[in-house]
Amino acid sequence: MKSLLLIGFLFVLSLTVSAQVKPYPQPDFSGVTMDGEKVSLSELRGKVVVINLWFINCPNCLAEIKELNQLVARYRDNKEVVFLAPAASTRAQLVTFLKKTPFSYQVMPDSSIMIIQKFGTPGKNGTVNIPFPMHYVLDREGNVRVRVAGTKGIEAVRDELKSQFRSKSD
Repeated sequence: MKSLLLIGFLFVLSLTVSAQVKPYPQPDFSGVTMDGEKVSLSELRGKVVVINLWFINCPNCLAEIKELNQLVARYRDNKEVVFLAPAASTRAQLVTFLKKTPFSYQVMPDSSIMIIQKFGTPGKNGTVNIPFPMHYVLDREGNVRVRVAGTKGIEAVRDELKSQFRSKSD
């Protein structure tokens, strides 16, 4: 009986340990924002970087823009955090879209290839999977602390930012 309990305890312990997410480095990428500013992830080391992968024909991506803008507003005065939004939409599409729907992140147009190369997950049949919207938070060393798909990812981003900036939390 004791050995059965011990085996059960070890099994539960192994599940707990395997469920813990360890940070891993995000591969470097670079691009240009809508304002013409060059951005390189490696040059942002020392800052917390929040990334949102999106495109203008994604209903869930559009539904969360208001909340993402509120998040940027909350950290507007904090120079230690950067909000990037690589978009799988063209610059021309984004110019028209952003006039009607402002997005406070630093939007990086024409990022489809970079998104596939740096954020895609190989599928079983040779495809590359990228769920949209996709949220990432990188710590000051460039390690991924949050990687969450969908609109529920905003809460994970909020929680991680509170953790990174404890003195500025709600």
